Amino acid sequence: MTYKKYEDDFKRKIVNLHLSGHSVADLSNAHKISNTAIYSWIKIYGKSETTKQQINLEMSKENERLKKEVAILKQAMTILSSK
Repeated sequence: MTYKKYEDDFKRKIVNLHLSGHSVADLSNAHKISNTAIYSWIKIYGKSETTKQQINLEMSKENERLKKEVAILKQAMTILSSK
């Protein structure tokens, strides 16, 4: 039996597809990869990808909050400068 070597980018792509909602069985059938391999990639790469996604989400929320604060401060500045 021969074993295939997969690139890290490909493994991350499969893990990201799984995290976005695709089932392991569907990914296994579509890409001709064993379920066991996909589960081991999820174990290795899943946490780091999830952590990155959480950080990006938190940063997006913070960015929106800061934009709202800037808008409020701009409004206050125009009101105070007109007096």
